[in-house]
Amino acid sequence: MFRHILVPVGLGAGSLAAVQHALNLSRWLGCKVTLLHVLENTSASTPETFARMAQGARHPPRVVLVEPGSQNIGAVVAQAAQQTHADLIVIGSHDLARPAPEVLGLVAQSILANATVPVQVVPTGMQAQRKPWLQRFSLREVHEV
Repeated sequence: MFRHILVPVGLGAGSLAAVQHALNLSRWLGCKVTLLHVLENTSASTPETFARMAQGARHPPRVVLVEPGSQNIGAVVAQAAQQTHADLIVIGSHDLARPAPEVLGLVAQSILANATVPVQVVPTGMQAQRKPWLQRFSLREVHEV
């Protein structure tokens, strides 16, 4: 069972989808969530953006800001996962507003390549649902015998 989810976040749509998914998982599993932002192009609105991402969370996630130094983002995330004792990393497939031809963005590929714990990739276009477990019943196909 997962006890701690690490969510590397940028400021785009993919990160928002990943945060929403991780917060939903934390509600179901009763685990804690840490949002990790690697400081590269940080603006003054970054704290407000994280606050908006975490709206509606039962337990507000911990926010960690890290400078990458000479490491790539994937190595920074892997190191943060070890330091925070994360059991799962949840990432967005892309942080771009427009669809990209690649299945995964470069940052997501870097995180997958360096991860030492399971990684769950959330599609950028995934809509947050109030009760996603009900979806399996509404999408069931009816087969006549």
